[in-house]
Amino acid sequence: MINAVIGDVVFINGQNLVLRSGGLEFSLVVSSQTAMKISRLESNERRNLRVLSYLQTRDDGMSLFGFSDEEERQLFLELITVSGIGPKQAMKILSGISVHEFITALDGNDVKSLSRVPGLGVKTAQKIILALRDKLVDMDSAASSSKNNDGNNDISRRFDDLVVALTEMGYDKRKVIDTLSSLENANSDKLKGRNTHEQEELLFRLALNSL
Repeated sequence: MINAVIGDVVFINGQNLVLRSGGLEFSLVVSSQTAMKISRLESNERRNLRVLSYLQTRDDGMSLFGFSDEEERQLFLELITVSGIGPKQAMKILSGISVHEFITALDGNDVKSLSRVPGLGVKTAQKIILALRDKLVDMDSAASSSKNNDGNNDISRRFDDLVVALTEMGYDKRKVIDTLSSLENANSDKLKGRNTHEQEELLFRLALNSL
């Protein structure tokens, strides 16, 4: 699996993103919301940009899909598990609704809101809710008003690579984020003055002992 593409933005328009990396240019299908985020970046921010990805392989070719963050990719992966929804339709859904709005509608069994998304009718919205409502959609942008969850969202954003590394080792993502949040608070003095890389190394060692 191509986990991410890191490169310079060559072209961004609609749902098409082209990144130049290592002498190659990669064409990625992105949601309209991700395209909008990238379009708003300054020139210097468009260089060495990291875009998470999903590679679809079929007999007639391959397609590479790009995502602005892990929450968007995780929702995409959840959507394509629903019968009748392929990667292209999942990306169309992501273009019509934010991850936060989708999770809110899902948690609230809100067929009306989901059915207003371009490409989704009432029947498809109902199918999505039935398929995903009772699943643990472990996303940092899930609707929550508690201060604790707000802090965990911040941890996930600042230490995204660390969260991914520990999750890929088999640890539960929610437990990883909660553990990192607790460890950061308990070791604030040790972390103070260190750069992000040094903080990640320390938290990684501490997390392995705690998980």
